[in-house]
Amino acid sequence: MTDENNKTEYQKKSCGELITLCKEKKIKGYSGKNKNEIINLLTKNQPIIQESAIKYKVLSLFSGMGGLDSGFAEQVVVHKNSIIEDYKETDASTTDFINLKRLPFEIVFQNDILPEAKKIIELNKWDHNFHLKDIRDLLKEKFTFPDADVIIGGFPCQDFSHAGKRLGFESNRGTLYQAYVELVKKIKPFVFVAENVNGLLTMPGEPIKKIIKDFSDVGYEVKYQLIKCEEFGIPQTRWRVIIMGVRSDKHNKLQENWNLINENKKKCTIGYYFKHLQEPDITDDPAQKIYSKAAKLTKGQGQKEVGLDEFAPTMRAEHHGNIEFRRTTNGKNNESELPERRLSIREAALIQTFPPTCILIDPTKPTSKAYKPIGNAVPPLLGYIIGRKVLNILNTIKN
Repeated sequence: MTDENNKTEYQKKSCGELITLCKEKKIKGYSGKNKNEIINLLTKNQPIIQESAIKYKVLSLFSGMGGLDSGFAEQVVVHKNSIIEDYKETDASTTDFINLKRLPFEIVFQNDILPEAKKIIELNKWDHNFHLKDIRDLLKEKFTFPDADVIIGGFPCQDFSHAGKRLGFESNRGTLYQAYVELVKKIKPFVFVAENVNGLLTMPGEPIKKIIKDFSDVGYEVKYQLIKCEEFGIPQTRWRVIIMGVRSDKHNKLQENWNLINENKKKCTIGYYFKHLQEPDITDDPAQKIYSKAAKLTKGQGQKEVGLDEFAPTMRAEHHGNIEFRRTTNGKNNESELPERRLSIREAALIQTFPPTCILIDPTKPTSKAYKPIGNAVPPLLGYIIGRKVLNILNTIKN
């Protein structure tokens, strides 16, 4: 039977019946897809997400403590209420937390200028050819970067943010994306992904238009999307712009209206992530013991109060140790309330969806140093969701 005949037969079936056929044929990647997209999978017999020993190579810029990198290439562990069934692999060691299916990526280069971020990556064995140096200096030195199928990175965003000073392109940090553009031009990956704050869409001068033009000028078809993390299983009201580009000479293999992120529409509040935690005064976890003990909150940037049945506000490097939250014993509303306090280091990392057993404290540094890389990070679950989309694109354009 030809593909056209198959398509005619498939059009007569419901989405549920088509999904059953995908399962029978061991075709994955149907989650979140519409009927025509599922039919396209079946007629090509080409899984959007396929098991493969071949790993796509990823070059990471502004890596921080590896949140985005982890989503692509490490074992992501999240609360079961945060994800759709198709993501699940096996149960993890902590109650209610599960491992997600590993994606076939490998990190071939990492870069950042924050020593404490590099240390956390090393302690967790997430380091892959890490260079603790300004990317602009590496470019000036004509450093030999490895080839890569994908370049990822959240270029420093403080100067584009609503909460920051909104200096944008006028700042030293605001030009770092230009180094990103230069490296994309140099390496020519099939796909690039850039993450930044939603201030890109609203600040004067419309920086998003310039950024898209710059990437387009070096040979990429570019799209962007505003992601509200609380709508994608992340227990935090973190809004971010995801900019994704596909190399123009490969773009014709994609559907004309290819979209960005449209799966894992789940909601999970912080109570689910905190339910298993012991209080700081009785826990053996050093990252749970540590929290700011300042006696009084003042009204200022980043200083919020949040309940267990709510989403946390955006985790920011400078201030999220000041977030005070209301909680009850074991996160149950019918139990007695505990005194309000600020978030511990472990709680801050869980809000960002880092694994519940990851190492967060460098024993050679003050414990407060742990907050900054956590606040700067891309949530690994967001990285995973983006990674799945990139994998879909790569499988399409390379096959």
